[in-house]
Parts: sequence; structure tokens; C-alpha cells
Amino acid sequence: MHSLTLIIGMTAWQLLYKSKETADRATNNVLGPGELDLTDDFGHRLVCKREAVVGVMFEDMEQTKLAHVERAVHQARTQNLAQQRAQSDPALRMAMQGPAVLSPGINGGRMF
Repeated sequence: MHSLTLIIGMTAWQLLYKSKETADRATNNVLGPGELDLTDDFGHRLVCKREAVVGVMFEDMEQTKLAHVERAVHQARTQNLAQQRAQSDPALRMAMQGPAVLSPGINGGRMF
């Protein structure tokens, strides 16, 4: 799966393509003068003046899927490290345990 994202003004429009070849053809169509008329493989159609396009990003979604997995693994490792450090921090350990529970006791018939 491939994605072609066009920035038009302040808005990003994403078109999706099943193959690199169709995504490449769409990308090449963005580069010429005149009106832009693109349709992706899922029925989205974009029509605008080419001059309105201020940025274009081409994405191989199989590769970015791996990037998302690596970010998630990194986040899990970071979270695990933070939990280990929090458990070894005396002030945080006290805060996690909460205040001590005091219960009334009887001493020689008197409450104290």
C-alpha cells in the first residue's frame, strides 16, 4: 500500500494506492502545470489547481508500518524503564504505598 499526501493550503489530503506504480503515476501528475485531477484506488478524487499544492509526501506504508512498530517497542521499553526507576525511588515508593493506616487501640482501658 502506498500513500500520496498533498498539502493544499493548511489541509493535508491523503490518497491511497495498492501498488507503487499507480502511486508513482499519480505523483508524476502532480508535477506539471494546470489543473490537478487525481483519483486513488479507493474512490477518493482530488481536483485543484496545481499552484495550490504547497507540499507532497509519498509514503511506502509497508515501510512506515515497521517504523510504527519500532516506535511502539521503544515506548514500551521507555515505560518499563520508568517503572523500574519509580520502584527504586524512595519518595515515589512512599507515595505509591499511600499514608500509614492508624487504628485506635486500647491501653489500660483508655483510648489513645
